[in-house]
Amino acid sequence: MSGIATQTPAKMTALAPVWNGEIDGHVIALEWSPTGRKLAAASVEGPITIFEAEGAAQLTLPGHRFGASALAWSSDGQHLASGGQDGKVILWDVATRQPQHTLDGGSAWVEHLAWNPLGGQKGTPHLLASAAGKKMKLWNADGALVREYEDHASTIASIAWKPASQFLTTASYSRLAIYTTALEKAQRQFEWKGSILKIAWSPNGKYVATGDQDSTVHFWFEKTGKDLQMWGYPTKVRELSWDATSRYLATGGGADVTIWDCLKSPEGSKPMTLRGHEKFLSALAFQHRGQLLASAGQDGRVIVWQPYKDTKARAGVAFHSGVSQLAWSPDDERLAAGTESGVLAVFARP
Repeated sequence: MSGIATQTPAKMTALAPVWNGEIDGHVIALEWSPTGRKLAAASVEGPITIFEAEGAAQLTLPGHRFGASALAWSSDGQHLASGGQDGKVILWDVATRQPQHTLDGGSAWVEHLAWNPLGGQKGTPHLLASAAGKKMKLWNADGALVREYEDHASTIASIAWKPASQFLTTASYSRLAIYTTALEKAQRQFEWKGSILKIAWSPNGKYVATGDQDSTVHFWFEKTGKDLQMWGYPTKVRELSWDATSRYLATGGGADVTIWDCLKSPEGSKPMTLRGHEKFLSALAFQHRGQLLASAGQDGRVIVWQPYKDTKARAGVAFHSGVSQLAWSPDDERLAAGTESGVLAVFARP
C-alpha cells in the first residue's frame, strides 16, 4: 500500500486496508458524507478531492486560493461547504464541480464551518455557521445570509452545535458563548480566564468540554454551569472525543491517550491511560455508536483501542509521515486517515 510503512507497530495486529489514495498536500480536513458513500478531503494547498466509498477519485474541486481550511457536509449530504484562506465560504455543486455560491466569511481566513444537526427535520432549514477571525455568520443552503452575530472580543477558536438542538457554541479567549439562530447576541456564556482551542459537546448535551492552550481540559455541566479543570498534560490540548454513551471523554495533549469517566463527574477520579504512540497525538475519534476509539499521532501511527475492555491496542498501522486527520464512516465500519504528506487511506473496522 503506497505511503504506508510495511511494519505494523510492535505487538499490534495490523489494520486491514480497504483502499488508499493521495492528494496534493497536507490533509487539513477529512469528512464522510452522511450516507458514507463519499469521502471529501481538503488539501492545505487549496484543492478538494471527493472519493467514492470504494476509493475511486470521483472528482477534484479547485477549492480555495492560498489554501483550504475546513469542510462540512449538511445532514442530508446534499451540500458540501468549504472554507479557506481566501476569506471565502464555498457551497459546492458536487455533480458539476462548480461552486453554487461563494460567500464572504468576513475575515482573511475562514477557519471553522458547521451545519446545524437538525437541518431538514420537521421543516427546520439547513443552516451553516462559519467563523473567520472575530466574525461568525449563519447562512442557508441557498447561500443567503441569515444572521451576522456580534463581533467577538478575540479570535474565534472553535465552533460547535449542541447536539440535537439549534444552539450554537463558540470558543474565544476566556469565554464559551452559546447563541441561538434567532438573535445576534449570546444567550448564555461560561467564563474562564484562559485560551480555549477546541469545543466538544457530549452526545447527550449534558456536558461541554474544551481543550486549552495552557495544557488543561475544562469541563462544564451545561445545566448548572458548574465547572472543573483537568491538568497535568505535557502540551496544549486540541484532541477531544466523547464516546456514544457520553460517559467517557478521550483527550490528547501528549503522546498518551487519557480517558476520563464522566458517569457522575471526572472530579477526583483517576483517568485511564492508553500508551502506544511515540510522539504527541494529532487526532482522536470514538465511533459514532460503537465502543472503539481511534488515535493518531505525529509519529505516523494510527491505533484502534477498545478502552471499555482494556488498555491494550486492538490494531494499528504506521504511515511514513504524521497523521493529521481521522474519521469513522457513518456506519462505523471503516476508518479513514489522512497524513501531512497527502496520503489518504481507509481501513476496515478491526
